[in-house]
Amino acid sequence: MPAPDLLLRPAARLLAEPSPAEVIDPPQYSIAWVILAVLCLLVIAALIVGTLRITRAIEKRIAYRSRPSDLEALKAEFLRAVNDVADRHEAEQLEARAGHHELTGVMRRFVKRTTGHDVTSQDLATLRADARTRAVGELIADLYEPDFALASDRELRDSVRRAREVIRAWS
Repeated sequence: MPAPDLLLRPAARLLAEPSPAEVIDPPQYSIAWVILAVLCLLVIAALIVGTLRITRAIEKRIAYRSRPSDLEALKAEFLRAVNDVADRHEAEQLEARAGHHELTGVMRRFVKRTTGHDVTSQDLATLRADARTRAVGELIADLYEPDFALASDRELRDSVRRAREVIRAWS
């Protein structure tokens, strides 16, 4: 049985005739996508700036909490002065007698700066009588012997070590 012509015609027509060439315009993008992209960039920039500010604030708080007290800063300053005396003695720029004399002055200035009392001209008995300055008074008493004696067997190295101990133990 032969196929009816009605069924063959549309298929034949599709195979036989090519469709006319048409140019299809690309779809137009909405401005909403550009606005969304700009908003995303703004949010990302805000997150970065916010994160940096928060972490910097935290770091400042941590640094502020861990900074040394005024007394610790004074101790460090006078430990540097004592170390300077020791370094100059090691470099043979300072004799032991002059070094002991400088240590005496450094320790008296240390007491003056930490307590507020002028002990630069106080005698040893007064320094030893006060409980706050007793350790410095004992150290200065030990420093006087090599400072004023014609000859002394005391090492400046030992005096520097004791001065460091007194400064570190100061409260």
